[in-house]
Amino acid sequence: MKNQTILHLLQLQAITATYFSELCHMYREYFSKVVKAQGAPNLNADQFIRYQNIIAIDYFIGTIKAIGVSHSLFQHVSKAERTLKRLTKELEPEELLKEMIELSV
Repeated sequence: MKNQTILHLLQLQAITATYFSELCHMYREYFSKVVKAQGAPNLNADQFIRYQNIIAIDYFIGTIKAIGVSHSLFQHVSKAERTLKRLTKELEPEELLKEMIELSV
């Protein structure tokens, strides 16, 4: 019974993680398009670090999921996803970048 509960929890987390991974991909894709079209955004040091952390954490999550989330890596991915949610406030990519630029003025 305990193994079934753990397996069910892992499956639910995988579904949630898959959705969040798609959202993360939206940030990466949007940021890339903006940089290609308009150049790098003018961010202060704090917002630039936030911007870079979003990209780095997204890369980490994507890489781990590409190789498969084992039970031993599950907690690391979950922690990274919580950090990413905190950094992005789960805003749409356009809203997030706009907020970061406004906070840089």
